[in-house]
Amino acid sequence: MKTLRAILLAGLLLLPLCLNAQSRAEKKLYGNTMKNPTIQAADKFLKKYPKSIYVPKVQQMKDSLLYLEYVDANFSKITKEAALSVAGPAMDAVGWKKDKVDHVLALDKDLSLRFLTPEGNLEEVRRLDVYTMEDTPPDSLILMSPMEVVTPFNAKRNYVYFAYRNGYKEYVEALYVPEEDLLYQALFYGNALSADSLKIEGQSPEMMENVASSAEMAWLVNKLRENPGLVQISKADLLTDESIRWWLEKNPKAETTATKLVFGRLDPESSIAQACQSARKERGKTSSVAQLDIRGYTVLCEVERKSGDVNLIWCEPVCKDKRTDKYIRSIFFENDGTTLDVVYYKGKTTFKLKISLPSQKLGHFK
Repeated sequence: MKTLRAILLAGLLLLPLCLNAQSRAEKKLYGNTMKNPTIQAADKFLKKYPKSIYVPKVQQMKDSLLYLEYVDANFSKITKEAALSVAGPAMDAVGWKKDKVDHVLALDKDLSLRFLTPEGNLEEVRRLDVYTMEDTPPDSLILMSPMEVVTPFNAKRNYVYFAYRNGYKEYVEALYVPEEDLLYQALFYGNALSADSLKIEGQSPEMMENVASSAEMAWLVNKLRENPGLVQISKADLLTDESIRWWLEKNPKAETTATKLVFGRLDPESSIAQACQSARKERGKTSSVAQLDIRGYTVLCEVERKSGDVNLIWCEPVCKDKRTDKYIRSIFFENDGTTLDVVYYKGKTTFKLKISLPSQKLGHFK
């Protein structure tokens, strides 16, 4: 408040020379109003001299005092450091004021929210829902944006804002209203561009469906859009990436010692399934197989003749240098029409895989 008064008084020096045209009473009341700035004093001056040249300065002073009054009534004076000092083993903590009473909100790694007194005494525990596309929520989260009290989109209420990450595949923006226990969340999910990368290439359900059912959700979706670490791709490519990731997880030893594969049925909306339909194919007894490079991988896809369903039967990283690395030279069906031979070149050597489509058995041959 002292700082504000100093600023307001300094502003008096900038008044134009034409102020001398004002009445002595008006100038005197203005001087007294600015020396001891209060909302009541400002209202008194504005009511008595509504057309005064001093009105903009007095109104500015009143608006500043109203803002300070709002901040004092609605924002906790507990600093981030003080909140963390009483929060214990929390991801983060922040001061929160409710009904003019200060509290500390401590956010734990399972997204539990502890309400504490400024001295650290436990008042209440709430479990916030983890927003995830996975069947099982992660055991612990990574806080990406620290907790802070915000008043977004010119709202007439305060929110607790934070952002967290579920492992390396999901990023979530969140707004929380403690008084009503309301949690708003927007998710971005996909693939980390590298194991240690903070960037995710993928999509957001809220962005894909253009969900803006509330001002809160629109604000959160805009936060996702503005985040340079979130690289949006098409739904078709996202489905392809998920299918490739699933196949690699199910067949971790396919290129070394595995004797059986697990095929994956492809979503017809995925870019890999769409590409297989138009790609050149080797024709077998009941299905055909296409080879193509997509999203950084060389894949083999089976297209079933009767149903038209597409299965991912083989996947490996695209060969970067044919002079030194292995690559698929050709594929063809054996006489039975169901066993697929995959011939590799690596430098001047060759070797072969045999994949039985009915049994999904795999054989390695040199």
